[in-house]
Amino acid sequence: MSQPEQMYVAGRFVSTREATVSATDAGLLLGAGLFETLRTYGGRPFRLSRHLARLRQSGQTFRIFVGESDDRIAEIIARLLSANELADARVRITATRGPLEAEVDDNEAPRATLLVAAGPMTPYPAEYYAHGATVVISDIRINETDPTVYHKTTGYARNLLALRDAHNARATEALFFNTRNRLAEGAVSNVFLVKDGRLLTPPVEEGLLAGITRATVLELAADVSVPAEQRPLAVNDLLGADEVFLANSIMELMPVRQVERREIGDGGPGAVTRRLAEAYRACVARETAPSA
Repeated sequence: MSQPEQMYVAGRFVSTREATVSATDAGLLLGAGLFETLRTYGGRPFRLSRHLARLRQSGQTFRIFVGESDDRIAEIIARLLSANELADARVRITATRGPLEAEVDDNEAPRATLLVAAGPMTPYPAEYYAHGATVVISDIRINETDPTVYHKTTGYARNLLALRDAHNARATEALFFNTRNRLAEGAVSNVFLVKDGRLLTPPVEEGLLAGITRATVLELAADVSVPAEQRPLAVNDLLGADEVFLANSIMELMPVRQVERREIGDGGPGAVTRRLAEAYRACVARETAPSA
């Protein structure tokens, strides 16, 4: 018999149906929270240490201090995978600043409320990878001077609004440009272009989250001899690219077939995108392989 779905909330393993946080939690009332989303493959998280390093780095900025060690969080994930009978899972780690009444002052910030959930991995449609996805350009502009855009915070309303507009337009993703009209990122992804065999992506200072998958793609590009450059990109660079693809921990690498009404390249996944996607899958296989 399948065990009840469980999650970890503030030191306890509880049924998801019974999971609660304080009604005065700062994450709920003020959006004072951070989160990480990652995948497990065969029961093993991919690049968990990098996700946790980013979480803790952002925690220093927002004074959201996770008390559980990295090893303890890995144990929590393993227990949830077992309890929920999952191998290939979508894991979300959320840290909030905790109940408002627990605040003393900024020099004595309380221990964060940590929530960890592991659910079934529902993949994007296979046709997106075989033929490419459609994306739109959002009317919303990223403010590259806003410090929050460089962190994965629970203040996610802007992203959800843009994604809703994309879905209403029958697109998979919405792309953000910044106040200088330069490409920043997608609502839920980082963006890569390929031009004349060269991989291009906006630098972080254009107003984007430094994605874990983004960093992995740049590492793999060097491994497979694809020249890569981080530089400011205008709309003409995007529309004139030979290839475009999106990247995040859940979708991995997803080719883009069309931006608005403009077909990209020959309208299908390009050679560089395919090579990097293959390298990414090989990297995942290596790093999540069972120990000898």
